[in-house]
Amino acid sequence: MSAFAKLSFGAVITVQIFVICVWLFYYRKNTFNFQQSFNNSIVNRKSATAEQRNRTYIYLERDAKTDDRNKNYTHPESVETEEGNKTYTLSTSYFNATTSTNKEKDSLKKCPLIPPGLAGKLKVDKTPKTIEAIEKKYEMLKDGKFKPKNCTARQKVAILIPFRDRESHLGIFLNHMHAFLMKQQLEYGIYVVEQTKGLEFNRGFLFNVGYKEALKDSDYDCFVLHDVDLLPENDHNIYTCPVDQPKHLAIASEKWQYKLPYTSYFGGVSALTREQYEAINGFSNEFFGWGGEDDDFYNRVAWAKMSVYRSISDVGRYSALEHKPGAANPKRNDIISKGKDRMWKDGLNSLKYEIIQKTYKKLYIHIIVKIV
Repeated sequence: MSAFAKLSFGAVITVQIFVICVWLFYYRKNTFNFQQSFNNSIVNRKSATAEQRNRTYIYLERDAKTDDRNKNYTHPESVETEEGNKTYTLSTSYFNATTSTNKEKDSLKKCPLIPPGLAGKLKVDKTPKTIEAIEKKYEMLKDGKFKPKNCTARQKVAILIPFRDRESHLGIFLNHMHAFLMKQQLEYGIYVVEQTKGLEFNRGFLFNVGYKEALKDSDYDCFVLHDVDLLPENDHNIYTCPVDQPKHLAIASEKWQYKLPYTSYFGGVSALTREQYEAINGFSNEFFGWGGEDDDFYNRVAWAKMSVYRSISDVGRYSALEHKPGAANPKRNDIISKGKDRMWKDGLNSLKYEIIQKTYKKLYIHIIVKIV
């Protein structure tokens, strides 16, 4: 290589090194300035006054005064009231909200959808029990009602039982059902609605009365319509109401050889929400004597464009207590045939009754009623 070429190559290398040095110098200076600026911003935020912090956080209310904003804001955890049940208002420029808090209620979580400790198939004890013996067994009960202590029940359930001259059955029923319902972590009340002497037994009428009287006591979500001679054999048969359709619980009764007697059968034990019961105007009040009211009730559900939910037969099995059947209603078929025309004339809206006595006993609420 010539001397001139070597000189040119060395000049090029020198220029490149110079450019690299200049670039590194400015890069380090800018990096230092950026870091210093960033550190200063952190220091400024930490030492910022309340006014500056509020301007950053509450940026939507630029015209509001700092003092006014600070007065408006109250954190819910700092609210203390006499009973802990008052309404507090949480207000900032970011949102305005009024929230009610009940410390006693909120302290308990909702009970699980599937209650723990269910056994499935149960042993049904049909041995007659005295009311006194059952009361000693269930000392935690009061006024015929119960609610779980360790969680908040998902529904409040009224168990409605039409009744007349079945004292031995009632003892067996109460002994079995309280244990059954407690395991399902329900808040419930048992209403035994007894018809006075004189007229033939009217099951549908008694259900309507029980429905009305239960709502005078509490805002029940679900109403279980229950014959006193049927005892559930499986505690997975949950006594709650689906919100979208009525529920048939007793689909496999011992008295029907654990089979559904016919497709539209809706008797024994069924469950409806308040909205569903009122959507069909309850039961007809015209069925005196045995038979017909269940079929008419099923028809009302269909006319209201609802369908009946049924669980699998193994879950919906019921033991039956023996008794003499009541006198059949000779007019039942005629009343059923005219049911659609009577649906909004005969039911809850036409119910007339006189309460002779309403007693809040330990195990149940006893209602004695007269048809007027």
